[in-house]
Amino acid sequence: MAYYKNRQEHYDGALLLFQRNLDVAVPNSKTHRAANWYMRLKIAGQKGYYTRSTKLTKYEEAFVYAQAEFLRLQQAARMGHSLDEFTFERHWNDWYERNVRNGTWADERARWHKMYFNRYFKDYFSKSDGNSKLLNDITPQFAHGYWDWRKAYWTTEEAKKLRSYNPKRRGSKTRGTANAKRLPALKTLQMEQNALNQIFYDAFEKGRMQQVFKLRVAKKGEAPNRRPAFDSERERRMLSQNFRRYRECTGRFASTGLNKWHVLHRAQLSYFVLFLMHSGLRVGEAREMKWVDVQLNEEVDGEDERIAEVRVSKATKKEITRLVQTQPGANEALIKWKELSPHNSESDWVWFGQQLDADGKAKQIGDLNKSFQRVLRRIDIDDREGGLLYDRDGDRRSLYSLRHTYATVRLEKGDVNVYDLALNMGCEVKQIEKHYSHVTSKSRRSQITQTKRRKRKDAEDSGPAMQDDAFFAEARRRYNAGELTKDAFLEIAKPSQKKSV
Repeated sequence: MAYYKNRQEHYDGALLLFQRNLDVAVPNSKTHRAANWYMRLKIAGQKGYYTRSTKLTKYEEAFVYAQAEFLRLQQAARMGHSLDEFTFERHWNDWYERNVRNGTWADERARWHKMYFNRYFKDYFSKSDGNSKLLNDITPQFAHGYWDWRKAYWTTEEAKKLRSYNPKRRGSKTRGTANAKRLPALKTLQMEQNALNQIFYDAFEKGRMQQVFKLRVAKKGEAPNRRPAFDSERERRMLSQNFRRYRECTGRFASTGLNKWHVLHRAQLSYFVLFLMHSGLRVGEAREMKWVDVQLNEEVDGEDERIAEVRVSKATKKEITRLVQTQPGANEALIKWKELSPHNSESDWVWFGQQLDADGKAKQIGDLNKSFQRVLRRIDIDDREGGLLYDRDGDRRSLYSLRHTYATVRLEKGDVNVYDLALNMGCEVKQIEKHYSHVTSKSRRSQITQTKRRKRKDAEDSGPAMQDDAFFAEARRRYNAGELTKDAFLEIAKPSQKKSV
Protein backbone atom coordinates (compact mmCIF):
# COMPACT_ATOMS: atom_id res chain seq x y z
CA MET A 1 0.00 0.00 0.00
CA ALA A 2 1.28 3.48 -0.83
CA TYR A 3 2.69 5.64 1.96
CA TYR A 4 1.31 8.81 0.32
CA LYS A 5 -2.42 9.25 0.05
CA ASN A 6 -4.65 11.87 -1.61
CA ARG A 7 -1.80 13.64 -3.49
CA GLN A 8 -2.72 17.14 -4.74
CA GLU A 9 -0.19 19.03 -6.93
CA HIS A 10 -0.06 22.79 -7.52
CA TYR A 11 2.31 25.18 -9.33
CA ASP A 12 3.56 22.42 -11.67
CA GLY A 13 4.45 20.18 -8.74
CA ALA A 14 6.36 22.81 -6.76
CA LEU A 15 3.64 22.56 -4.07
CA LEU A 16 2.43 19.10 -3.18
CA LEU A 17 -0.21 18.37 -0.54
CA PHE A 18 -0.66 14.81 0.70
CA GLN A 19 -1.82 12.72 3.62
CA ARG A 20 0.06 9.82 5.16
CA ASN A 21 -1.48 6.39 4.82
CA LEU A 22 -1.87 5.61 8.50
CA ASP A 23 -2.45 1.92 7.85
CA VAL A 24 1.11 1.81 6.50
CA ALA A 25 2.68 4.39 8.82
CA VAL A 26 1.28 2.90 12.06
CA PRO A 27 0.07 -0.61 11.17
CA ASN A 28 -0.32 -1.76 14.78
CA SER A 29 -2.82 0.93 15.71
CA LYS A 30 -6.44 -0.28 15.81
CA THR A 31 -7.92 3.20 15.37
CA HIS A 32 -6.68 6.39 13.73
CA ARG A 33 -7.52 10.04 14.26
CA ALA A 34 -8.31 12.25 11.28
CA ALA A 35 -5.19 12.46 9.09
CA ASN A 36 -3.30 15.75 8.79
CA TRP A 37 -2.32 17.23 5.45
CA TYR A 38 1.40 17.53 4.74
CA MET A 39 3.09 19.92 2.31
CA ARG A 40 6.16 19.29 0.19
CA LEU A 41 7.59 22.46 -1.31
CA LYS A 42 10.25 22.89 -3.98
CA ILE A 43 11.86 26.34 -3.76
CA ALA A 44 13.68 27.63 -6.84
CA GLY A 45 17.45 27.67 -6.41
CA GLN A 46 17.33 25.37 -3.37
CA LYS A 47 18.36 21.73 -3.21
CA GLY A 48 15.89 19.11 -2.07
CA TYR A 49 12.38 19.62 -0.75
CA TYR A 50 10.92 21.43 2.22
CA THR A 51 8.47 18.96 3.85
CA ARG A 52 6.36 19.84 6.88
CA SER A 53 2.98 19.02 8.39
CA THR A 54 0.35 21.74 8.10
CA LYS A 55 -1.25 20.30 11.26
CA LEU A 56 -4.60 20.76 9.58
CA THR A 57 -7.10 18.05 8.63
CA LYS A 58 -9.28 20.03 6.18
CA TYR A 59 -7.86 20.28 2.68
CA GLU A 60 -9.04 23.85 1.98
CA GLU A 61 -7.41 25.18 5.17
CA ALA A 62 -4.24 23.18 4.51
CA PHE A 63 -3.96 24.60 0.98
CA VAL A 64 -4.26 28.21 2.17
CA TYR A 65 -1.57 27.58 4.79
CA ALA A 66 0.75 25.75 2.38
CA GLN A 67 0.35 28.44 -0.29
CA ALA A 68 1.29 31.17 2.19
CA GLU A 69 4.36 29.19 3.32
CA PHE A 70 5.36 28.58 -0.31
CA LEU A 71 5.27 32.31 -1.11
CA ARG A 72 7.04 33.20 2.15
CA LEU A 73 9.88 30.76 1.52
CA GLN A 74 10.26 31.94 -2.07
CA GLN A 75 10.68 35.51 -0.82
CA ALA A 76 13.08 34.38 1.92
CA ALA A 77 15.21 32.52 -0.64
CA ARG A 78 15.41 35.62 -2.85
CA MET A 79 16.56 37.69 0.15
CA GLY A 80 19.16 35.12 1.19
CA HIS A 81 17.38 34.09 4.40
CA SER A 82 17.54 30.62 5.86
CA LEU A 83 14.58 28.43 4.90
CA ASP A 84 15.04 26.31 7.97
CA GLU A 85 13.08 27.70 10.92
CA PHE A 86 15.43 28.23 13.87
CA THR A 87 14.23 28.43 17.43
CA PHE A 88 15.87 30.87 19.84
CA GLU A 89 17.47 28.00 21.75
CA ARG A 90 18.81 26.29 18.63
CA HIS A 91 20.34 29.52 17.35
CA TRP A 92 21.80 30.38 20.78
CA ASN A 93 23.51 26.97 20.98
CA ASP A 94 25.02 27.48 17.52
CA TRP A 95 26.07 31.08 18.34
CA TYR A 96 27.59 30.04 21.68
CA GLU A 97 29.54 27.10 20.25
CA ARG A 98 30.96 29.26 17.43
CA ASN A 99 32.18 31.90 19.87
CA VAL A 100 33.74 29.30 22.18
CA ARG A 101 35.38 27.57 19.23
CA ASN A 102 36.78 30.87 17.91
CA GLY A 103 38.13 31.88 21.32
CA THR A 104 36.02 35.06 21.40
CA TRP A 105 35.60 35.01 25.18
CA ALA A 106 37.67 34.24 28.22
CA ASP A 107 36.47 31.19 30.19
CA GLU A 108 34.74 33.39 32.77
CA ARG A 109 32.80 35.26 30.07
CA ALA A 110 31.74 32.01 28.37
CA ARG A 111 30.51 30.75 31.74
CA TRP A 112 28.51 33.97 32.21
CA HIS A 113 26.76 33.56 28.83
CA LYS A 114 25.83 29.96 29.59
CA MET A 115 24.60 30.78 33.09
CA TYR A 116 22.39 33.70 31.99
CA PHE A 117 20.95 31.74 29.07
CA ASN A 118 19.94 28.85 31.32
CA ARG A 119 18.53 31.11 34.03
CA TYR A 120 16.81 33.89 32.09
CA PHE A 121 17.02 33.92 28.26
CA LYS A 122 15.86 30.34 27.70
CA ASP A 123 12.93 30.80 30.08
CA TYR A 124 11.63 34.06 28.61
CA PHE A 125 12.01 33.23 24.91
CA SER A 126 9.88 30.11 25.20
CA LYS A 127 6.25 29.33 24.47
CA SER A 128 3.70 28.44 27.13
CA ASP A 129 4.37 24.74 26.54
CA GLY A 130 8.05 25.20 27.40
CA ASN A 131 9.34 24.81 23.84
CA SER A 132 11.64 27.49 22.50
CA LYS A 133 10.08 30.20 20.35
CA LEU A 134 10.85 30.42 16.64
CA LEU A 135 13.10 33.38 15.93
CA ASN A 136 10.63 34.80 13.42
CA ASP A 137 7.86 34.65 16.02
CA ILE A 138 9.82 36.99 18.33
CA THR A 139 8.44 40.48 17.71
CA PRO A 140 10.18 43.67 18.88
CA GLN A 141 7.31 44.23 21.32
CA PHE A 142 7.75 40.77 22.83
CA ALA A 143 11.55 41.15 23.03
CA HIS A 144 11.31 44.55 24.78
CA GLY A 145 8.96 42.99 27.32
CA TYR A 146 11.97 41.06 28.61
CA TRP A 147 12.98 43.96 30.88
CA ASP A 148 9.74 44.06 32.87
CA TRP A 149 9.80 40.26 33.17
CA ARG A 150 13.46 40.25 34.22
CA LYS A 151 13.07 42.95 36.87
CA ALA A 152 10.18 41.06 38.45
CA TYR A 153 11.75 37.60 38.07
CA TRP A 154 12.89 37.10 41.67
CA THR A 155 9.51 38.14 43.06
CA THR A 156 7.60 35.29 41.35
CA GLU A 157 6.53 32.21 43.31
CA GLU A 158 8.77 29.92 41.27
CA ALA A 159 11.82 32.13 41.84
CA LYS A 160 11.07 32.38 45.56
CA LYS A 161 11.36 28.60 45.78
CA LEU A 162 14.71 28.79 43.99
CA ARG A 163 15.99 31.20 46.60
CA SER A 164 15.74 28.50 49.24
CA TYR A 165 16.40 25.44 47.11
CA ASN A 166 17.83 25.09 43.63
CA PRO A 167 17.63 21.54 42.19
CA LYS A 168 20.43 22.37 39.74
CA ARG A 169 22.82 22.70 42.68
CA ARG A 170 22.27 19.19 44.00
CA GLY A 171 25.34 17.98 45.85
CA SER A 172 26.80 21.49 46.20
CA LYS A 173 27.82 22.94 49.53
CA THR A 174 25.15 25.65 49.15
CA ARG A 175 21.92 24.61 47.45
CA GLY A 176 20.03 27.89 47.52
CA THR A 177 20.12 30.98 45.32
CA ALA A 178 19.57 33.40 48.19
CA ASN A 179 22.36 35.73 47.03
CA ALA A 180 20.44 36.69 43.85
CA LYS A 181 19.35 40.33 44.00
CA ARG A 182 15.59 40.89 43.91
CA LEU A 183 16.05 43.90 41.63
CA PRO A 184 18.97 43.57 39.20
CA ALA A 185 21.46 46.42 38.95
CA LEU A 186 21.47 48.56 35.80
CA LYS A 187 24.96 47.29 34.94
CA THR A 188 23.69 43.69 35.06
CA LEU A 189 20.78 44.54 32.75
CA GLN A 190 23.12 46.32 30.35
CA MET A 191 25.31 43.21 30.14
CA GLU A 192 22.21 41.17 29.30
CA GLN A 193 21.19 43.83 26.77
CA ASN A 194 24.55 43.55 24.98
CA ALA A 195 24.35 39.74 24.91
CA LEU A 196 20.79 39.68 23.53
CA ASN A 197 21.61 42.27 20.86
CA GLN A 198 24.59 40.17 19.75
CA ILE A 199 22.40 37.05 19.59
CA PHE A 200 19.64 38.67 17.55
CA TYR A 201 21.99 40.50 15.18
CA ASP A 202 23.90 37.26 14.54
CA ALA A 203 20.59 35.53 13.75
CA PHE A 204 19.73 38.29 11.27
CA GLU A 205 23.16 38.05 9.62
CA LYS A 206 22.75 34.29 9.27
CA GLY A 207 19.37 34.83 7.58
CA ARG A 208 17.51 33.13 10.43
CA MET A 209 15.48 36.23 11.33
CA GLN A 210 13.70 38.39 8.78
CA GLN A 211 13.92 41.54 10.90
CA VAL A 212 16.50 43.04 13.19
CA PHE A 213 15.84 45.13 16.28
CA LYS A 214 17.97 46.58 19.04
CA LEU A 215 17.08 46.14 22.69
CA ARG A 216 17.78 48.94 25.12
CA VAL A 217 17.08 48.80 28.83
CA ALA A 218 15.32 51.94 30.06
CA LYS A 219 17.54 54.36 31.96
CA LYS A 220 15.04 57.18 32.41
CA GLY A 221 15.24 58.67 35.89
CA GLU A 222 18.35 56.68 36.69
CA ALA A 223 20.20 58.05 39.70
CA PRO A 224 24.02 57.97 39.88
CA ASN A 225 24.98 54.59 41.26
CA ARG A 226 27.17 55.00 44.33
CA ARG A 227 28.84 51.64 44.44
CA PRO A 228 29.42 49.92 47.81
CA ALA A 229 32.96 50.41 49.07
CA PHE A 230 34.80 50.61 52.38
CA ASP A 231 34.63 54.38 52.25
CA SER A 232 35.66 55.30 55.80
CA GLU A 233 39.11 55.08 57.32
CA ARG A 234 37.64 53.16 60.26
CA GLU A 235 36.11 50.46 58.06
CA ARG A 236 39.32 50.06 56.06
CA ARG A 237 41.33 49.73 59.27
CA MET A 238 38.89 47.11 60.63
CA LEU A 239 39.05 45.23 57.33
CA SER A 240 42.88 45.06 57.39
CA GLN A 241 43.07 44.14 61.08
CA ASN A 242 40.49 41.36 60.86
CA PHE A 243 41.98 39.79 57.74
CA ARG A 244 45.35 39.77 59.49
CA ARG A 245 43.69 37.87 62.37
CA TYR A 246 42.00 35.59 59.83
CA ARG A 247 45.40 34.85 58.24
CA GLU A 248 47.10 34.27 61.59
CA CYS A 249 44.12 32.30 63.05
CA THR A 250 43.81 34.55 66.08
CA GLY A 251 41.00 36.39 67.86
CA ARG A 252 37.51 35.61 66.55
CA PHE A 253 39.12 33.56 63.75
CA ALA A 254 41.16 31.31 66.04
CA SER A 255 41.05 27.63 65.08
CA THR A 256 43.17 24.58 65.87
CA GLY A 257 41.50 22.17 63.45
CA LEU A 258 42.74 23.63 60.16
CA ASN A 259 44.77 21.48 57.78
CA LYS A 260 47.74 22.76 55.77
CA TRP A 261 45.64 23.78 52.76
CA HIS A 262 43.11 25.71 54.84
CA VAL A 263 45.90 27.69 56.52
CA LEU A 264 47.38 28.48 53.10
CA HIS A 265 43.93 29.36 51.75
CA ARG A 266 43.40 31.84 54.59
CA ALA A 267 46.74 33.49 53.87
CA GLN A 268 45.97 33.70 50.16
CA LEU A 269 42.55 35.27 50.70
CA SER A 270 44.01 37.78 53.14
CA TYR A 271 46.77 38.92 50.78
CA PHE A 272 44.36 38.82 47.82
CA VAL A 273 42.09 41.30 49.64
CA LEU A 274 44.98 43.61 50.51
CA PHE A 275 46.28 43.47 46.95
CA LEU A 276 42.91 44.35 45.39
CA MET A 277 42.36 47.21 47.84
CA HIS A 278 45.74 48.79 46.99
CA SER A 279 45.83 48.08 43.24
CA GLY A 280 42.31 48.74 41.92
CA LEU A 281 42.42 45.70 39.62
CA ARG A 282 39.22 43.94 38.67
CA VAL A 283 38.86 40.52 40.26
CA GLY A 284 39.04 38.86 36.84
CA GLU A 285 42.25 40.75 36.03
CA ALA A 286 43.86 39.65 39.30
CA ARG A 287 42.89 36.02 38.63
CA GLU A 288 44.82 36.14 35.33
CA MET A 289 48.07 37.27 36.98
CA LYS A 290 51.19 35.14 36.74
CA TRP A 291 54.41 35.98 38.53
CA VAL A 292 56.03 36.88 35.21
CA ASP A 293 53.50 39.74 34.96
CA VAL A 294 54.65 41.28 38.27
CA GLN A 295 57.54 43.68 38.84
CA LEU A 296 58.11 44.14 42.57
CA ASN A 297 59.86 47.00 44.41
CA GLU A 298 59.64 49.53 41.58
CA GLU A 299 61.03 52.96 42.46
CA VAL A 300 58.98 56.14 42.19
CA ASP A 301 60.71 59.50 41.79
CA GLY A 302 60.74 61.44 45.04
CA GLU A 303 59.21 58.61 47.06
CA ASP A 304 60.85 56.33 49.64
CA GLU A 305 58.24 53.56 49.38
CA ARG A 306 58.32 51.04 46.54
CA ILE A 307 55.40 49.95 44.40
CA ALA A 308 54.59 46.96 42.21
CA GLU A 309 53.89 47.21 38.49
CA VAL A 310 51.44 44.62 37.14
CA ARG A 311 50.92 43.74 33.51
CA VAL A 312 47.22 43.07 32.92
CA SER A 313 46.70 40.27 30.43
CA LYS A 314 44.87 40.71 27.13
CA ALA A 315 42.68 37.75 28.15
CA THR A 316 40.70 39.96 30.55
CA LYS A 317 37.53 42.04 30.31
CA LYS A 318 38.83 44.92 28.14
CA GLU A 319 40.85 42.56 25.89
CA ILE A 320 43.81 44.95 25.90
CA THR A 321 47.13 44.84 27.70
CA ARG A 322 47.96 47.63 30.16
CA LEU A 323 50.47 48.28 32.93
CA VAL A 324 49.02 49.05 36.35
CA GLN A 325 50.94 51.03 38.96
CA THR A 326 49.86 49.80 42.39
CA GLN A 327 50.13 51.45 45.78
CA PRO A 328 52.90 50.39 48.22
CA GLY A 329 50.39 48.27 50.16
CA ALA A 330 49.91 46.01 47.14
CA ASN A 331 53.67 45.64 46.68
CA GLU A 332 54.05 44.63 50.33
CA ALA A 333 51.17 42.11 50.08
CA LEU A 334 52.69 40.48 46.98
CA ILE A 335 56.14 40.20 48.55
CA LYS A 336 54.78 38.48 51.67
CA TRP A 337 52.51 36.20 49.65
CA LYS A 338 55.34 35.13 47.32
CA GLU A 339 57.39 34.08 50.35
CA LEU A 340 54.53 31.85 51.55
CA SER A 341 53.31 30.52 48.21
CA PRO A 342 54.56 27.07 47.15
CA HIS A 343 53.93 28.10 43.52
CA ASN A 344 56.12 31.12 42.86
CA SER A 345 57.99 30.41 39.64
CA GLU A 346 57.59 32.84 36.73
CA SER A 347 55.01 30.65 34.92
CA ASP A 348 52.86 29.99 38.03
CA TRP A 349 49.57 31.71 38.79
CA VAL A 350 49.95 34.32 41.52
CA TRP A 351 46.57 33.27 42.95
CA PHE A 352 45.81 29.55 42.66
CA GLY A 353 43.35 26.82 43.61
CA GLN A 354 43.85 23.53 45.43
CA GLN A 355 43.75 21.28 42.37
CA LEU A 356 46.77 20.54 40.18
CA ASP A 357 46.87 20.09 36.41
CA ALA A 358 48.46 17.19 34.50
CA ASP A 359 51.90 18.81 34.80
CA GLY A 360 51.64 19.11 38.58
CA LYS A 361 51.12 22.88 38.50
CA ALA A 362 48.40 24.57 40.52
CA LYS A 363 45.32 25.57 38.57
CA GLN A 364 43.97 29.11 38.42
CA ILE A 365 42.10 30.39 41.47
CA GLY A 366 38.33 29.91 41.64
CA ASP A 367 35.70 32.21 43.14
CA LEU A 368 36.82 33.61 46.51
CA ASN A 369 33.85 35.93 46.88
CA LYS A 370 31.83 33.60 49.12
CA SER A 371 34.80 33.14 51.49
CA PHE A 372 35.35 36.91 51.53
CA GLN A 373 31.70 37.60 52.38
CA ARG A 374 31.67 34.97 55.14
CA VAL A 375 34.59 36.74 56.82
CA LEU A 376 32.86 40.13 56.48
CA ARG A 377 29.78 38.76 58.27
CA ARG A 378 31.92 37.95 61.29
CA ILE A 379 33.38 41.47 61.63
CA ASP A 380 31.20 43.39 64.09
CA ILE A 381 30.69 47.10 63.51
CA ASP A 382 28.07 49.30 65.19
CA ASP A 383 25.80 46.29 65.79
CA ARG A 384 24.99 46.10 62.07
CA GLU A 385 23.25 42.93 60.94
CA GLY A 386 25.74 41.15 58.72
CA GLY A 387 28.75 43.02 60.11
CA LEU A 388 30.91 44.60 57.41
CA LEU A 389 29.10 42.71 54.65
CA TYR A 390 26.71 45.64 54.13
CA ASP A 391 27.51 49.32 53.93
CA ARG A 392 25.56 52.02 55.76
CA ASP A 393 22.99 52.14 52.95
CA GLY A 394 22.37 48.41 53.18
CA ASP A 395 24.17 47.53 49.92
CA ARG A 396 25.93 44.18 49.91
CA ARG A 397 29.68 44.27 49.47
CA SER A 398 31.74 41.88 47.38
CA LEU A 399 35.35 41.51 46.30
CA TYR A 400 34.59 44.08 43.61
CA SER A 401 33.99 46.62 46.39
CA LEU A 402 37.75 46.63 46.95
CA ARG A 403 38.24 48.17 43.49
CA HIS A 404 35.77 50.91 44.41
CA THR A 405 37.60 51.37 47.72
CA TYR A 406 40.85 51.93 45.82
CA ALA A 407 39.22 54.61 43.63
CA THR A 408 37.61 56.29 46.64
CA VAL A 409 40.89 56.51 48.57
CA ARG A 410 42.87 57.79 45.59
CA LEU A 411 40.34 60.56 44.92
CA GLU A 412 40.04 61.48 48.61
CA LYS A 413 43.78 62.02 48.86
CA GLY A 414 43.54 64.38 45.90
CA ASP A 415 46.99 63.51 44.53
CA VAL A 416 45.74 62.00 41.26
CA ASN A 417 43.45 63.43 38.59
CA VAL A 418 40.54 61.47 37.15
CA TYR A 419 42.30 60.99 33.81
CA ASP A 420 45.35 59.27 35.29
CA LEU A 421 43.12 57.25 37.60
CA ALA A 422 40.88 56.10 34.74
CA LEU A 423 43.94 55.12 32.70
CA ASN A 424 45.40 53.08 35.56
CA MET A 425 42.06 51.40 36.35
CA GLY A 426 41.26 50.64 32.70
CA CYS A 427 37.93 52.48 32.61
CA GLU A 428 36.47 55.65 31.11
CA VAL A 429 36.64 59.05 32.76
CA LYS A 430 32.84 59.34 32.74
CA GLN A 431 32.63 56.21 34.91
CA ILE A 432 34.86 57.82 37.51
CA GLU A 433 32.85 61.05 37.40
CA LYS A 434 29.53 59.21 37.58
CA HIS A 435 30.26 56.77 40.39
CA TYR A 436 32.60 58.86 42.56
CA SER A 437 31.14 62.36 42.36
CA HIS A 438 30.58 62.25 46.14
CA VAL A 439 34.34 61.88 46.65
CA THR A 440 35.13 64.82 44.34
CA SER A 441 32.75 66.98 46.38
CA LYS A 442 34.48 66.00 49.62
CA SER A 443 37.97 66.65 48.23
CA ARG A 444 36.91 70.21 47.22
CA ARG A 445 35.38 70.96 50.62
CA SER A 446 37.38 74.17 51.13
CA GLN A 447 36.38 75.59 47.75
CA ILE A 448 32.73 74.61 48.14
CA THR A 449 32.25 76.01 51.66
CA GLN A 450 34.25 79.24 51.38
CA THR A 451 32.14 82.38 51.81
CA LYS A 452 34.64 85.16 51.18
CA ARG A 453 34.85 86.10 47.50
CA ARG A 454 38.26 86.72 45.98
CA LYS A 455 38.87 89.96 44.18
CA ARG A 456 38.75 89.87 40.42
CA LYS A 457 42.31 91.20 40.29
CA ASP A 458 43.51 88.02 42.03
CA ALA A 459 42.03 86.01 39.20
CA GLU A 460 43.74 88.14 36.58
CA ASP A 461 47.07 87.67 38.33
CA SER A 462 46.42 83.91 38.59
CA GLY A 463 47.32 83.96 42.27
CA PRO A 464 48.84 80.93 43.98
CA ALA A 465 45.56 79.98 45.69
CA MET A 466 43.86 79.29 42.37
CA GLN A 467 46.98 77.84 40.77
CA ASP A 468 47.13 75.26 43.53
CA ASP A 469 43.51 74.27 42.96
CA ALA A 470 43.87 71.03 41.01
CA PHE A 471 40.17 70.92 40.29
CA PHE A 472 40.21 74.36 38.65
CA ALA A 473 43.33 73.46 36.66
CA GLU A 474 41.61 70.34 35.39
CA ALA A 475 38.51 72.37 34.46
CA ARG A 476 40.67 74.85 32.52
CA ARG A 477 42.44 72.02 30.69
CA ARG A 478 39.14 70.46 29.68
CA TYR A 479 37.77 73.85 28.57
CA ASN A 480 40.84 74.50 26.40
CA ALA A 481 40.51 71.02 24.92
CA GLY A 482 36.88 71.66 24.01
CA GLU A 483 35.56 69.09 26.49
CA LEU A 484 33.83 71.70 28.68
CA THR A 485 31.47 74.46 27.55
CA LYS A 486 32.22 78.07 28.31
CA ASP A 487 29.14 78.36 30.52
CA ALA A 488 30.17 75.30 32.54
CA PHE A 489 33.71 76.63 32.96
CA LEU A 490 32.46 80.05 34.08
CA GLU A 491 30.16 78.39 36.59
CA ILE A 492 33.10 76.47 38.10
CA ALA A 493 35.37 79.54 38.13
CA LYS A 494 32.71 81.98 39.31
CA PRO A 495 33.04 84.68 40.48
CA SER A 496 36.78 85.23 40.27
CA GLN A 497 37.80 83.71 36.95
CA LYS A 498 35.53 85.22 34.32
CA LYS A 499 38.14 87.66 32.97
CA SER A 500 40.78 84.97 32.56
CA VAL A 501 38.62 83.13 30.03
